Formats: sequence, structure tokens, C-alpha cells
Amino acid sequence: MEMTVEGQKAYLLACQLPSGAFRLSPKSDQINPYFANLALISLVQLREWEPVRRYVDWYLHHVGEHGYINDFRLKGTEEVDTGKADSEDSYHATLFSLLAAWIRASKETEWLTYRGKELAALMQAVGRLQQKDGLTWAKRSYRVKYLMDNCEVAKGFEDAAFVFSMLGDEDAEQEAARRAAACRKGIRSMYCPRRKSFAVYDNRYPGWRKWYPDVTSQAFPIMYGSAPPDEAASLYAKITEAFPHFETFQTGDLYPWMSMGEAARLMGDWRRVETMLSTAVDLYIYGPRIPYWLIHESGRFMELCLASGRGGGS
Repeated sequence: MEMTVEGQKAYLLACQLPSGAFRLSPKSDQINPYFANLALISLVQLREWEPVRRYVDWYLHHVGEHGYINDFRLKGTEEVDTGKADSEDSYHATLFSLLAAWIRASKETEWLTYRGKELAALMQAVGRLQQKDGLTWAKRSYRVKYLMDNCEVAKGFEDAAFVFSMLGDEDAEQEAARRAAACRKGIRSMYCPRRKSFAVYDNRYPGWRKWYPDVTSQAFPIMYGSAPPDEAASLYAKITEAFPHFETFQTGDLYPWMSMGEAARLMGDWRRVETMLSTAVDLYIYGPRIPYWLIHESGRFMELCLASGRGGGS
């Protein structure tokens, strides 16, 4: 897979625009900061520092006056603010996870010390979405508490605490840690022992024949450490029973959901991980579903390759 990792690194780098932003694919006109945050963790692992730094600078420069960032669309070479985002909680949360990965890998914080106030403002923006039960609304205008978002937010707050600790901002570090603990507690409240599953959002529990968001959501507590080992094993058993061939993308969804491979990896299901990687090469990277292969899928593919020992460094 080493050649494929190198090819996917080139694919991902081809998505970066002169501004520093990443489009969803090399020919896409869409810029989605959330998917970019997820994708670029693979570039951190491959020690591609400069593209990530340029992207983070772009991200911070494009936060709006209300403290959140939107999706953008290319109109020629102009990046036009769409005025919309899929969520406001997960966008900033996953940026903190990207920054934490960067600092842990590079041991460098100097360029971020000048952005400390901006980063604290991002944490406050997510904090404004957090409710008394510790859970966040997806957006100010969309007051739904999604399991997937909150798993990302809990980790994002934890990663923010690490980032602020490295920047020497003790107050922000402590606030982020408190918010992370509250969010973790809120996620626990979404678990129903009788159903042996988490609410997909609010009080709606999964229908096990529906891939997204029902079944996919149940992998997020596994991926983000929000389920203890016995619950994680039970959830994964229910996922694989409901969709026994998800590793060959027999889900009824044209998108690959490579993140499900991360859940398989964490559960020690290397057979499914290996099958998912090889099938992704044939069906998506060099196959008919290439239009559905976007940057976050490419990034997760590389992460899984590296974790399985099938990828090389840069």
C-alpha cells in the first residue's frame, strides 16, 4: 500500500488552493472546513507541516463575525462564503483535534502562540452551543444534539485543553477540560442499557436497517472513546450484524465511510480493515466510484494504511 499512500498524499495536496484552503476533491468547487480538518490529520502523520499550517491560517482568517466558519464555494478563483455550514459545533472541535495532532507530532507551538486569543474565541463559540446537560446543539439555528457531533466535541474540548496547556493559557485549558468532562457526561446520558445503543440525536434511537445516520452514529462512541470496552464490543457486534459486509461498501450508500474502518481497527477487526482498504482501491481510488472519494475519505484511508503497517512515510 505504500505506493497508494504516496498517491493519496499527492491527491490530497492537489486539493489545496493558493489561499491555503482545501477543496473536497481536486476538481471540486466546494470547500468544507470540517472535512478538511479530518483529512489533514493524515498529512500531519506524514509530516507535511507547511500545507497544514497554511490551511489553519486560512481557517482562522475565515471565521465570521459571530465566531463560526461557513462552507465556501469556488466561483472561478474566488472563494465565496455560502453563508451555511453543516454544523457549528464539530467544525471548531475537529480543528482543535487537528491542532493537537500537529503539536504532538511536530513539537512546535511558536506559530500558534500569536493566535491564542483567536483559538480561545473558537472554544467560546463551541461553548455557547453547549447546554446544561453538557451536550452541544449542532448550530445556533438547529438545536439538535447529535451523538456524532458530541463525540467529536468531547474530544475537541480535550484536545483544546492540550493545545492551551502547550500555549501556557491555564484558564482556557481548565475551561476546555471542564467542558470536555461535561460533554462526556452528556454523551453517557444518551446511552440506553435496554436498547444497548446510544440515541442518534435527542431521544431518537437507531433503526438498525438504516446505515446513515443510525448505524454509522453508533461507531462514533467507539472511535472517540465514549463507550467502555463492554459497550463498544456490544455496539460493534450490532453494527456488523446489521451490515455484515460494510467493509466491501455494501451499505446502500455510495460514499465509502472509511471512518467505519477506524471503528473496526479499534475493535481489533483487522480482517475488515484490510478488506476495506483493498476494496477502496478497486472501487473508489481506481474504480467507478471515484466521484464519491473526497478528502476526508482519502485522509482516513492513509491513516488506516499507516496503522496497519501497509503505508510508508513521506
